[in-house]
Amino acid sequence: MGTREDEVRGTAVVVTVVMMVVLIVVQLSVIAALDLPLGSPDVVLIVLIFVALARGPLFGAVVGFAVGLIADLLSTHVLGQTAMVFCLVGYGVGLAHGETGRTAHLPMAAAAAASALGTAGHAALAGILGNASLAGTQVLLRSVGAALYSLVLTPFLFPLVMAGMRRLHRDQP
Repeated sequence: MGTREDEVRGTAVVVTVVMMVVLIVVQLSVIAALDLPLGSPDVVLIVLIFVALARGPLFGAVVGFAVGLIADLLSTHVLGQTAMVFCLVGYGVGLAHGETGRTAHLPMAAAAAASALGTAGHAALAGILGNASLAGTQVLLRSVGAALYSLVLTPFLFPLVMAGMRRLHRDQP
């Protein structure tokens, strides 16, 4: 059996998913309505990246899948599309979990890279499923925009998410 830090606790997953559902509502009702160049930032994906960095690949994948599935239910695209992308991003970023405390640049690099890859992956999966809404250049511009927005938001969101994850972990039995 893994260490306490490696285990996925049901209460921690539920609390994290509930908090991220609130972010989904904010994302859909406020952030998506902003007329920003290069699209709007995906705050839910950025917070998922930080959750995975804080708790590891298994926790990131479980939370990513659950949050992605809820986001899919609130959207018009194919069910499971966001769940798959978020699950893969949560797992992939979570692999860098042990390195989080070693450098201050890791959260920024992880957020930029994973946001760009998540955006491109979402567009690619939509294309594979026959639901493509963006052309190649648009996908590239949206991916670059996602990376830039995540770089801007990281200094604000990363400390908040890490503090929340520490508190949640400390409250666990």
